[in-house]
Amino acid sequence: MDKNSYSHSTRNSRRARRKQHMPKKIALLSLFASTLLLVGGGVYITHIHQSRSTAKETTKEHDSDFNKKEALLLEKIRQDQKEAALASTEHTEVTNNIQTLLYDPVQKDSIPRFSTLKDELTTMIDTVKRKHSNQQPIKIVGQMTMSNVTAQLKNYQPLLTIYSWDEKNRTWSEKKEPCATSDFVNQKNNQELTLTDLFTSEANLLAVQQVIKQKLLDDSSDGTKVIDTVLSMPNMSLTDTHFTYRPDKISFHLPDNATGSKEVSLAYREIAEYVNPEFIDPASINDAFDTPLDPNKKYISLTFDDGPNPKTTPKLLDILKEKGVKATFFMLGQNVVKNEAIVKRADSEGHEVASHSYSHPQLTTIDTERVKTEVQNTDKVIYQAIGKLPTDFRPPYGSVNSETAAIINKPIIQWSVDSQDWQSHSIDKIIQRIHDTEYNDAIILMHDIYPETVDAVPIVIDRLRAEGYEIIPSKQLLGNKAKPLHMYYGSNDERPVQ
Repeated sequence: MDKNSYSHSTRNSRRARRKQHMPKKIALLSLFASTLLLVGGGVYITHIHQSRSTAKETTKEHDSDFNKKEALLLEKIRQDQKEAALASTEHTEVTNNIQTLLYDPVQKDSIPRFSTLKDELTTMIDTVKRKHSNQQPIKIVGQMTMSNVTAQLKNYQPLLTIYSWDEKNRTWSEKKEPCATSDFVNQKNNQELTLTDLFTSEANLLAVQQVIKQKLLDDSSDGTKVIDTVLSMPNMSLTDTHFTYRPDKISFHLPDNATGSKEVSLAYREIAEYVNPEFIDPASINDAFDTPLDPNKKYISLTFDDGPNPKTTPKLLDILKEKGVKATFFMLGQNVVKNEAIVKRADSEGHEVASHSYSHPQLTTIDTERVKTEVQNTDKVIYQAIGKLPTDFRPPYGSVNSETAAIINKPIIQWSVDSQDWQSHSIDKIIQRIHDTEYNDAIILMHDIYPETVDAVPIVIDRLRAEGYEIIPSKQLLGNKAKPLHMYYGSNDERPVQ
């Protein structure tokens, strides 16, 4: 056999053998692959089954945990209501994942504005429902709370508490939203708190109005532009004035006016002398009162009418400064306009600048419109001079009645010792007259427009001090608490104007 024939035969033989072995390899590979698939599939199926079982168990555990915590929360909510100061009945509503628990007071009649408060609470609940966008459960608890502000004052206020389920932390979060509206109720009569409760009299409220006027001017960028508007504001009244009460302050709603202010808020310490302490937080007026005068000392006031006078008043101010005495000046508006520098000096040196009308008419003999003009024009020029409204008023000739007092709208400061300097024009007689009629708690009347009066003052001061008197302004003598519609002859002699 030649070489070529042998090679060809060998190759054919190898091919035949390979063809015989190929099916066996394929079969083995198929068997191996099938085995892998069966084993892997079994493992996968087992894993899926186990995962599903675990998920079901976890879900079951979570549901059980949620139910337990939900039950505990509801138990706490209901227990809190049982312990609340205000007994109530529960109304429950469930919509999808929102549960609302509304607690209505059993004694609704004890809350004068219950309907208003209930409407506001309902509106808040509806707003929360509308804004709730996720699928997590929430519970909305609406209730009426009651607290004692003072021994005589209760506060009823709607309160919304929202409990939201936090799936990540597996707990309920809490958020409280008190309503803006409250109902403050006088426990003596179970009626809504009134200005009469707070201030007891028109006189006290009118005193507060003086504080409001000054505050409006202080808050204005230019008080001189709004002074006329402020002075012409109608008087407040106990029945018609709208207000918002808070335990530490009060806000008065104002009629439309050129100042642009719609309300003025006053801390009670600013008006402590005029507010009824039974209905406010005692802490709000701590240290608000002036130190009372020593009952073991003697006090007396020097007051001067009809100035300022450019020739005599500066000399009087020099004497008072040298002697270390503070006095009260009841000034005429027509003289203030011409002597602003003297007015500023009197104020800056610690004297009280008060009003004595504009042109010194007898107020009870003129019409009401002119009375108003006399008062307001003087207020205006004094404000323009020193940036402050006068708070006290002395009527010319001491002549006043209830009608004029209501227009004046300031405490009426009379006198109890008349030096009669306007009559005698004698230094010696002025000194003797005061010496003969002086007494503890007296208010002495003099006039700084007379040279004889000014010359008598140093001797008057020395004699009063020698007799044990401490000389103070009339406002201080009256304890800084004099009020409109009343006239004063001393701190122990207060009379309603008739």
